[in-house]
Amino acid sequence: MGLLSAIILGQKGKRGIGKMARNNNSGIMAFRYNFIGSIGANSYSYIIEKKGEKYIFTYDAMQHREFENMTLECDAGIIEQIESLYKNLRIAEWNGFDKYNTRVLDGDGFSVSILFNDSKELYAHGSNAYPAGYSDFKNQLDDIIDPLTERILTQKRRELISKGINGNLNHIMVNIIQHGSSGKDSYSFFLIEEKYRENNCEIKLDSVSGKYFPIGKNSYYFHLPLSEADLPAVRKILDEDNILEWYDFDEAADDYNNSEWFQICFGFDDKLSISACGTKHPDHYDSFKDSFLKWMKTVMQRFIIDT
Repeated sequence: MGLLSAIILGQKGKRGIGKMARNNNSGIMAFRYNFIGSIGANSYSYIIEKKGEKYIFTYDAMQHREFENMTLECDAGIIEQIESLYKNLRIAEWNGFDKYNTRVLDGDGFSVSILFNDSKELYAHGSNAYPAGYSDFKNQLDDIIDPLTERILTQKRRELISKGINGNLNHIMVNIIQHGSSGKDSYSFFLIEEKYRENNCEIKLDSVSGKYFPIGKNSYYFHLPLSEADLPAVRKILDEDNILEWYDFDEAADDYNNSEWFQICFGFDDKLSISACGTKHPDHYDSFKDSFLKWMKTVMQRFIIDT
């Protein structure tokens, strides 16, 4: 990229070694990639490092802060794939790249560091500015690493589920929206601790069928003390329908245009948060929906209207 083009694009900083770079053929001892998300919440990092005769993979993701020590031993073939990536895409040319874009206030960024067996290092960093071939690098790297992250997350989910629900319920969000042949009803319920909002409960209804609520479209926003909301009844529903097994569920039905979409989030004071969504429904979904909407109706009968 010429100087004029860089100025036009708002990029500033160092462009790195470039075409004169030579590949390091001593082998990779450690590799680290950081993705810096636009709002931080989707940032993550991959680390692979040789410890003795083993290679250890570590995954850190802001979207999975509930999991600690996300590490596992990986096959040496992983580092070999990354080394092939390094050579085939000429990542050596990135060494010293350090650019940012003055015209972008949000966006995302990255950093890559590689420690070689001869103790030499490569480092590149960018904020809304990327070296040549970066997109291909990221896509191919994700293809290599995704099986490892999925193994870790599956293991951590199983560990979390095996511990059960131990905290007290203090946050509820449930959204149910029907599409196409599944119907036209929509239900929305939100409740959070009073210390965060004075009017801490919000209910939105668009009842076309009249099955659970009178036909009509209504919204309610009011104060509901958690001590009076009968949260033990909700906890009983969660236990009976084994909602913890839904943890991180996110799947689409084959005929999603004619399927009911749902989204749930149940938070607890021990920082556990059970979230799930999709047009495909997990086990016990119908039982949960029926029980929860009936509980929601009792809340409305006590605090809002005669339903």
